[in-house]
Amino acid sequence: MTARVSIPAVISIVSGLLLLALFSALSGYYVYDKKIWPYEQVKKTAQIVRSYIEYGEFVAEGRRHPAPEGASREPASLHDPAGSIGEGYYALMAWDNARGAYSVFLRGPGGELIHTWPIDEMALTDRAKHRQNSPHAMEVLPDGSVVVSFDKLDLMARLDPCGKALWTRQGYFHHAFSPAAGGGLWTWYGEHSMRDQIQDILKFDPFTGADIQRISLTENVIMRSPESALVFSMFEDFPFQTDANAVDLFHPNDVEELSPELAPVFPMFDAGDLMLSLHTMNMVLVIAPTGEVKWYQSGPWVTPHDPDFEPDGSITLFNNSLFRPRSSIVAIDPENREVENALAKFNGPFKSEFRGKHQLLPNGNRLITIPEQGQAIEVAPDGTVVMEFNNVVPDMPHLNDNMVNAKWMSASFFETKPSCSN
Repeated sequence: MTARVSIPAVISIVSGLLLLALFSALSGYYVYDKKIWPYEQVKKTAQIVRSYIEYGEFVAEGRRHPAPEGASREPASLHDPAGSIGEGYYALMAWDNARGAYSVFLRGPGGELIHTWPIDEMALTDRAKHRQNSPHAMEVLPDGSVVVSFDKLDLMARLDPCGKALWTRQGYFHHAFSPAAGGGLWTWYGEHSMRDQIQDILKFDPFTGADIQRISLTENVIMRSPESALVFSMFEDFPFQTDANAVDLFHPNDVEELSPELAPVFPMFDAGDLMLSLHTMNMVLVIAPTGEVKWYQSGPWVTPHDPDFEPDGSITLFNNSLFRPRSSIVAIDPENREVENALAKFNGPFKSEFRGKHQLLPNGNRLITIPEQGQAIEVAPDGTVVMEFNNVVPDMPHLNDNMVNAKWMSASFFETKPSCSN
């Protein structure tokens, strides 16, 4: 005899299933919205599965990118020997497929590989997560050592030419290093993360890692006066949070000191003034070492990186141009606030939603790091790409791996050229 299920029982079962589905959906939304357990675990599992399906191995999120159309499939390509800088060294921090970690590659004026600094964060701290800790800030020193930091890993270190740590320092030192006129390097320090609302502008000794000077963004700059707080859309008793999960109000990403050599072309400012970049606020500002705001502007750039004082009296920056099809290098006259495209004659592929660096070279060329293309290019004033570096993925030539940072140095830069017998 076939058992019959009553209509009320069916309704009860269906209602229970619908309620269970609704509860699951609401729970999932709450977990996603609040980023609580098991959000990270589910996200990481999905990322691993996608990575193995696409690449056959685990590739950290944001590390691999489609190569731009027409990009060279060689690690280094000198397109115009007469038009390139033609001397010195290029230091490029990028994913090293041969090692399965990051490295800093030193290349000569023709692109030839001269030296490699291995960056093994797993040997530097037990807090590292293999293949997931992208370094960001990089500074090569004249003695052949290199200083690096990791935005998402609370670590900064100076490494010898073989990659051995000369010193390490725990803390969220993040985004960029830039030289100070009297010695030392400037960087940002977040109390609990690079996105912390409590941030310090920090100058430290690259040879020892010791602090030289600290300026509190909140206390010395924003809360310096009611007028200063208003610049940042704050009020005097704003309750800044020190929780690592707090809203990313500022996302500071660069500190640039006005040198005595360039100070004469910036009459509004003084040597030693500091230029800051606040990604979340689309703001670039100049402050005195005391914290006094001397100048600021928000846009027309979107999510800026790496503002620089230029010899012609302009300020240039890497305009990530979030959610738009192209990035750009923007130049602004700080006195009349006129803005122009510093690479108006360059029309090649150029897009990085996040990160990015640029450097004006002595011959007028500009070296541009485009992390989300896995590429660095040297562009002449006429818009020609004269030198090109691509971090090509072996066996997947349509892809580039991360190239986080690039910097050119003169032929006389090194007191001791880096060398490692290991």
